[in-house]
Amino acid sequence: MAQRVLGGETPAALAQRLAQSRLADPQYRMQLWVGGAAAVAASDDPMIVFVRAWDDAARQVRARYVADVEAPVARAQERIARARFRAFGTRQYPDATFSPRLSYGTVQGWTEPDGEEIGAFTNVDGLFERATGAAPFELSQLWLDARPRLGGDVVFNIASANDVTGGASGSPLINRDGDIVGVIFDNNMHALGGEYFYDGRYNRSVSVSASVIRLALADVYAMQSLLLELQAD
Repeated sequence: MAQRVLGGETPAALAQRLAQSRLADPQYRMQLWVGGAAAVAASDDPMIVFVRAWDDAARQVRARYVADVEAPVARAQERIARARFRAFGTRQYPDATFSPRLSYGTVQGWTEPDGEEIGAFTNVDGLFERATGAAPFELSQLWLDARPRLGGDVVFNIASANDVTGGASGSPLINRDGDIVGVIFDNNMHALGGEYFYDGRYNRSVSVSASVIRLALADVYAMQSLLLELQAD
């Protein structure tokens, strides 16, 4: 496989050739899009040629892994989960197997072990206060230009005591009235081990608020059609 990927070149020579790819050009990508699979198959772009060299073999390896590893593991997990439920009932949390589930929690911050109080909310003003102009705190020009139009006290992120783990990103945050008030996208650092252990003192999920999503669509990205679609009954 390594010989096939390198195609007789050294790694340095291959890297130099891949750097000449035209895929960074939107017009070239549009040509491929319009031309479909035939255009991609006929392309002589270095990056596409490189991927074509190993794509079929990689897909075969992936298919074997799914059939021989993931599928048996999933079946075993189901059997173990059923056995645990019969043995312990609802006294223990179910395994984190990416199956659909609900997580109850309250919106709340936390207190760090050193005594620092972390609030449950951030706001738009806080976004600009933390911006440094350099990665990872660099804001796009769209946000900088929109600042005069944005309400600084609009809630941006929300911390809540929901017990979630990897794979929960994109899950709706729903209040007691059934309203979607945010979308979960992260945890705090204390919840990194949340697949194995939950500590209600520190573990928090983090959601982006529905309010700032609406604000951004309207006043930053000018996506009025999408905003109307989201607000439709």
